[in-house]
Amino acid sequence: MATLRITGVQMEVKPAKKDNLPRILNLIEHADCDIIVFPSMALTGYNSDFSDTRTEEAWEKIAAECRKIYTSAIVGTGARRDGHGYIEALVFGDDGETLGYHDMLVPTEKDRTWARPGDELTVFNDHNVTFGCLIANDVWVAPGMGPYPDPRLTYQLAHTHGAQVIFHLNHSGIDPQYRDYYDSNLRLRAREARCPIVTVNATDPRGRLNVPSGVISAEGEWIHKVEPQGEHTFTLDLDLE
Repeated sequence: MATLRITGVQMEVKPAKKDNLPRILNLIEHADCDIIVFPSMALTGYNSDFSDTRTEEAWEKIAAECRKIYTSAIVGTGARRDGHGYIEALVFGDDGETLGYHDMLVPTEKDRTWARPGDELTVFNDHNVTFGCLIANDVWVAPGMGPYPDPRLTYQLAHTHGAQVIFHLNHSGIDPQYRDYYDSNLRLRAREARCPIVTVNATDPRGRLNVPSGVISAEGEWIHKVEPQGEHTFTLDLDLE
């Protein structure tokens, strides 16, 4: 049995890095956890209008902050390689080293106008725990978001790759017609995988989110969730098999 102290951040993601980076650094600086998790595209904003050089400089600042307080972080960011954009979860170890990244494998039809799908499902090892990262529609494969096959990535991470916990970086918006689908989808995915899911969403100033941030148990029940409106952080000790 391993115990992992996680902090999840439900925050408003601004369009520009200059607004998001100082808040991310401040939240890491004051974190009291093993690993802190931010929403999808929390650093660069949910768009492709970001400077590659300044984004990499921001990554270096985040790495330095992780090293300074000995805390790991998973940060949603835009990335570009070989001229192609990606929606990415970047994983920093508590020593400031980059442990790797997960590129969104099932971007929506709208996302694909600027973001290429990733090509590999990866697990990470940190604090004696094996974990996976998924981004938004990687979990949902939502109807109306594109006619894509469901690769059941949560099941793959847990049963094929040995993940003990899955971190889900989200940016789901406020469309209420998805509210029941997103909730039941998360709970059933966790139950099928027999693996807890930590989900963090980007809050939206226009209204109530269609799924909150929080933690779902391996039995498919919410262990903890925050209000689906406004900015919140939560910290929880997870006992993992």
